Amino acid sequence: MEATALKYSETGVAVVSFVPGEDTKSWNSRMRVVGTLSTKNHNFLGVASAKSAEMAVTLQNSGTNNRPPLIGELGYKGGVIKKVSCGYLIASFSGAPSEIDAEISKVGVDFLSKLLESH
Repeated sequence: MEATALKYSETGVAVVSFVPGEDTKSWNSRMRVVGTLSTKNHNFLGVASAKSAEMAVTLQNSGTNNRPPLIGELGYKGGVIKKVSCGYLIASFSGAPSEIDAEISKVGVDFLSKLLESH
């Protein structure tokens, strides 16, 4: 995700999470700052975390808008979730326009899914 963000000359925060099983009861996650954690007006970790939290509940990409957002959900687009045999992979990037955030996030879930398949 970092390499893809830098390819686009974007900075921000990447968060990846693994949700074991069919329902979100727990997750393991990692966060990486790509250049900057925040600016004067934006907390990139807060936005990336909001995307991840929404996906943990809906099991759909963030900002899908299939229902009204719950309190705590902000409807940000750019997070990607992928079903795998043992659960779900969630990736969210914040710092770029939402279309680029989504591309960066997709790189994260695709990488993790290939890593899981190889084990």
